[in-house]
Amino acid sequence: MKAFTRTLLASALALLALPVMADSAHPKIGFSIDDLRLERWSRDRDYFVAAAEKLDAKVFVQSADANEQKQISQIENLISRGVDVIVIVPFNATVLTNAVAEAKKAGIKVVSYDRLILNADIDAYISFDNEKVGEMQASGVLQAAPKGNYFLLGGAPTDNNAKVLREGQMKVLQPAIDKGDIKIVGQQWVKEWNPTEALSIVENALTRNNNKIDAIVASNDATAGGAIQA
Repeated sequence: MKAFTRTLLASALALLALPVMADSAHPKIGFSIDDLRLERWSRDRDYFVAAAEKLDAKVFVQSADANEQKQISQIENLISRGVDVIVIVPFNATVLTNAVAEAKKAGIKVVSYDRLILNADIDAYISFDNEKVGEMQASGVLQAAPKGNYFLLGGAPTDNNAKVLREGQMKVLQPAIDKGDIKIVGQQWVKEWNPTEALSIVENALTRNNNKIDAIVASNDATAGGAIQA
């Protein structure tokens, strides 16, 4: 994770090397995160800020607390602060078109981190190989339960990563489906990757299937946690 965060920081600072930003000796970076209440993002923040400070960069961190309007307002605030680049982990990747356009109009570079901001003129997109992650998720579950009824618990329908993860999962699961070893008895996307909603979805799925579900392929830790509670 630390190595990946360093890559993110290097990409953000590389944008500042462009002629339009050449006079920024101590760059100011806005970091707009969808929800710092999640441990993953608090770790990313700490790594990112520590690495940036070593390079004499100032980081302004904002947490949207899983609220798309709050994130838009916070991005507007970062624009008004005159930051040189904004790194965004979008809560809802479909609603930031205007916010990104305002940043670009102000001469601010925009990096989409982990989740791709859709329909926006971003300068860079930094993420993991989410298809490979999906393959690994499905492989782990298939190893634990090579036969039986499967339920697929996806991520947020507004998050492109959720769809890519599913593609990776199905690359691994489809051969087992074709052989008749496993059967997909249900699948559902989880709004906002919310563990409480994941819990409710899995409880309903268990009821519909008379508790005859042998394995659940969840797309992240939060949704997996909800499934475990069910």
